[in-house]
Amino acid sequence: MKKRICFKTLLAGAVLFSLMACDDAAQHSQSGQTPKVVKISSVVAATHPSTLALKEVFKPAVESKTNGRYQIDVYDSGQLGDEKQSFDYTRQGIIDMSVLGTVMWSEVPKMSVPDFPFLFTDVAHARKIYQGEVGEEIADSFESSQPIKFLAWMPNGARVFSSSKSLTHPAQFKGQKMRMPNNPIHVKAAELLGANVAIMGLGEVFTALEQGVVDGQDNPLSTFVQQGFYSVNKNIYETNHMISSLELLANAKFWDGLSGEDQAIFLDAAKAASDKSWELYQQSIDSDKKFLAEKGVTVVTPSDADKTQLIEKMQPLYDDLYQKYDWAQALVERIRNTD
Repeated sequence: MKKRICFKTLLAGAVLFSLMACDDAAQHSQSGQTPKVVKISSVVAATHPSTLALKEVFKPAVESKTNGRYQIDVYDSGQLGDEKQSFDYTRQGIIDMSVLGTVMWSEVPKMSVPDFPFLFTDVAHARKIYQGEVGEEIADSFESSQPIKFLAWMPNGARVFSSSKSLTHPAQFKGQKMRMPNNPIHVKAAELLGANVAIMGLGEVFTALEQGVVDGQDNPLSTFVQQGFYSVNKNIYETNHMISSLELLANAKFWDGLSGEDQAIFLDAAKAASDKSWELYQQSIDSDKKFLAEKGVTVVTPSDADKTQLIEKMQPLYDDLYQKYDWAQALVERIRNTD
């Protein structure tokens, strides 16, 4: 495993080196213009709604409205590094922009909010919160401590549980071994449901499921499909317990180097890309469910009574969060009271 990680790190570094070496050549177009090449790292797949929105909306909008003064190059699937690397590269200015998750939650506490379990009623509610005043407040908190401009919220997905065993109501979590990411909120949530937790990286999950090292895992349906988990896990409990986010970020030095006019163009393009990504994500849920049904996967939605029970099981976690963060309870109440 260490060799694989080392190789991926070296590969990402090699890609970055080649990109920087080629910048001068790429900046001289046949028309005589000298476009500024803007590299964007997306840690999610080429087919992910957020990556599609970058390529289909953000890129053409910026390039056309700046009359070709900028060339937007999007590198998906973590080609320029995983989430932690992409975040660090963006802070350092090695990468101009990035789309990644809440890897920075330990440095910016309010960035942990997208991981609070059963906080949102549904995807539409989550979108309203992220794109509204609460989202702006969290973004301001982020910008105040990092050399980064926060441009937009995008969807990562509503997380669901899957298992090779029956999983149709809360009591069936007990004794099941669930893979969870290395995040204390995620781990605590699974433990409160009664599961035994195994922490591992996403790249290890398929093999762990296939070999029976773990019974199940949690991820958005889109990840479940893209990673091929449907061939080794046939039961999904559609808890939607976390509707997690991705963030479109820009290096502060790069951003400050843009003219006011160009900043406005980038912001407008980011807003349009954000809207498109949420629309595509909401559309993808039905198509993912159809695909999974064709693969023999059973998707069970919790009843209202079971959903209430799941939420009640999270109270010890919220008690801990309220004790740890003096802003958490008021923010949670604002979110839950927003229709």
